[in-house]
Parts: sequence; C-alpha cells; structure tokens
Amino acid sequence: MEHNLPQTIALLTRTPATLNALLRDLPETWTFRNEGENTWSALDVVGHLIHGERTDWMPRAKMVLQFGETKAFEPFDRLGHVRESQSKSLVQLLDEFARLRSENLDQLRAFSLRQEDLDRRGRHPALGVVTLSDPPIPRSGGSVERVPWSAAVRRPQRSLMNSPALTRSASWGPRWPLCARYSCNPSHW
Repeated sequence: MEHNLPQTIALLTRTPATLNALLRDLPETWTFRNEGENTWSALDVVGHLIHGERTDWMPRAKMVLQFGETKAFEPFDRLGHVRESQSKSLVQLLDEFARLRSENLDQLRAFSLRQEDLDRRGRHPALGVVTLSDPPIPRSGGSVERVPWSAAVRRPQRSLMNSPALTRSASWGPRWPLCARYSCNPSHW
C-alpha cells in the first residue's frame, strides 16, 4: 500500500495545537498525576513526545536516507524524557514540543520525499530491516509491530487521552468513558 505522506504531515502538524488546547492552563494536580505505578502523567507524555522529536523519528529518517541498511539506528530510550523534563512546567514543554515538531516537519518537507524514498530501508538495532514509511513500535511484553508514522504518533496521544488530566474532574466524573480502553501504561503502546 502506498504511503500518503501529505496526510501524515497533516496529522503531525495538528498534534501540538491539539495538545495545547487540551492541556494548557489545566491545574498541576491533573497534569502531574498518573494512574499509578508504571503509568504516565500528561506531563510525562508531552516530555516523551519531545524526546522522540529530538532523538527518534527525524534522526532515524535521516539515517535511512543517508546510510540505508548499512548503519543501525541508535536505540530509543523510552524513559529519556524523565531527566529532560525535570524542572520544566507543562507550558514550557508544550511550547518546546510545538517548536521541535515544526522544525522537524520543515526538515521532512525539505527532503521532498517520493514514494520510492519512503520504501527505502534502514536497520533497527533489534529488529533488523525496516522501511522509512513503517517505523517499528514497541508493544507490551517486549514485542514490536510495524505501523505507519501516523499510527506511531497517535500511541502517546491515546495514552494522554486516558490520563487523569483529561478523563476526570472532581464534580463531573469520567469525561470520555470511551477512552478507558486506552491505557496510560506506556508498555501498552
């Protein structure tokens, strides 16, 4: 199936504004809270997205285009956001994410990728050969699946939609019960 890069870029472009609309100016008691052990708060999810902008998708895209299968990607530290996000407010993280995503999308557009470029192959450190259009995504239990970019960036957003910041309020109870099927546990991505 041919990858529709303009549609992917449209989705990636909207993510910062969507997160900003959902999270900016919410009380810290909601945005810093998680659902328990091994779950992430809204702040953690935004920090994770920033870490991915810096160290994952664009650096890997550049490696595929420059080296193909000859050089393996650097392993992605799924908890690398923890130290990077320390002492930053959610507002600072939202602004940083918007800036980084915009810069990365500008770089992606500058590549002027064609379908044959998206079919180019790279080397994942654990999985071996992957294509530029189908990045590997960690799943629970250590397994990995390959999905389009658009699905890859939605995983953390689904987690965010189930975070205490967006699913509950003291007086109204659950706001989006349909989101309950998505877990805030990053091992479920």
